Amino acid sequence: MQRFSLLFRAALLLVLLCSAAAAQEREDWSRLIGSAYFDNASYAFLQRLCDEAGGRLTGSPENERALGILTEEMAKHGCTVKLERFRYHGFVRGDDVVEMLVPLRRRLRAVALGNVDAAPRIESDLVYAKDGREDAYKDLDVEGRVVLVTQEHAPGLPEFLRSEAIAVAAARGAKCILFIMDKAGGITMAGMANFQNRPSPIPAFSITLEEGKWLQRLAAAGKPVRVGVTTRSMMRDLESANAVVTFPGESAKKIVVGAHFDGWDVGQGAVDNGIGTAILFDVARVLASVSPRNKYTVECVWFNGEEIGLTGSKRYVEKHDGDSIVAMLNMDMTGSPTTFSAGGTAELVPFLEKLAKDLNGFAISPAVGTSAGTNSDHQPFMLHGIPTIAVWGRLDPEMVRHYHDLGDSFDKVSKRYLADGAAVASVLVKELANAPPSGLRRRGREETVKFLQQQGLEERLRKQKEWIFD
Repeated sequence: MQRFSLLFRAALLLVLLCSAAAAQEREDWSRLIGSAYFDNASYAFLQRLCDEAGGRLTGSPENERALGILTEEMAKHGCTVKLERFRYHGFVRGDDVVEMLVPLRRRLRAVALGNVDAAPRIESDLVYAKDGREDAYKDLDVEGRVVLVTQEHAPGLPEFLRSEAIAVAAARGAKCILFIMDKAGGITMAGMANFQNRPSPIPAFSITLEEGKWLQRLAAAGKPVRVGVTTRSMMRDLESANAVVTFPGESAKKIVVGAHFDGWDVGQGAVDNGIGTAILFDVARVLASVSPRNKYTVECVWFNGEEIGLTGSKRYVEKHDGDSIVAMLNMDMTGSPTTFSAGGTAELVPFLEKLAKDLNGFAISPAVGTSAGTNSDHQPFMLHGIPTIAVWGRLDPEMVRHYHDLGDSFDKVSKRYLADGAAVASVLVKELANAPPSGLRRRGREETVKFLQQQGLEERLRKQKEWIFD
């Protein structure tokens, strides 16, 4: 009887302790979520970045100014920003000119792709080469000429990257390539000529759908079309930095929470990736206030150079390769959360499904996206075997219509979406840092290769020359 009494008391104590822990967890969640809404600082911070610094092209004075704003604003909330500087060979935009010379003179709206290097003035006949694939050049003489290609995707054909089209045109002897944008409204799309921080073999520009179609119609009608191209953009040795705020934990095991800080200079980079940058700002602020000390170390990292080939996140992974990084949470154009992505890691699925269910009022459904993807700052972590997570969210059509262009500006930003994102991400980070899913571990090299192949990513990574396993 006495033994039964002791067992009963022990069980009761365990129940009470579990209940107390659950109550404490909910109280912490309430404080995290409440602060994300009532004390929101992300919106005002992002306004400062957009209005006072602009597009934050990596390596530019505007980006350095933005790093200073981040450091200043984080200090107001008791957070010290450490800048981890790195050097690289990168892109500097100049006053480029693309103009129609014949049948009439008109300066076209055009934006040089990243890694385009300075080149002598070109005045040449224009040749239309459809989508720019090899078979499009049959019976075309493009030696010494400017090539015009469309970015409209033909159904049934595999994706054809701009870097691939540039390589084909250069091999055929073209002097320059112009890409016709596939969206109407006077929009161009900044982007990269390649992802290796090396000069493009020929100048490459994005032009608007409207002006591109005009040139295309003239060429199709057999009318002589002559264009002039002055390329003043260039590549040179540059310096940038990742910005890091660290919350040391009881363990050296680390959760990295990242967002890319840079944006394209043609706009303000407000949506891509100002919203991810701002949500991460509030995650750091809320953690500092509510949960600065956790079982695992939490490191908030604003990566520079995502747009120019994931340069900053690659350098971070190289520098911290010896760290015990348990998982990486990436926030790129996050928006108001609708889905958690397990990034292909099965061990994360039950954890994220339960979290989505417990965050009942946010209606995160479907709870978990399981596929892995490329071309954001999670990629270098994934290639080194580290499990990655993403928070996918709702963005209004007007927010994404101006992707990588002039209209990506602060007036498109939703304060409510920022608060939603910070609330959900803060809870996710706290749970990862205190109650991570069992079985979560770093993959070895062979296992990582198999994982990427199963996820169908090998071909894409090889196309971009980012398959690191040969």
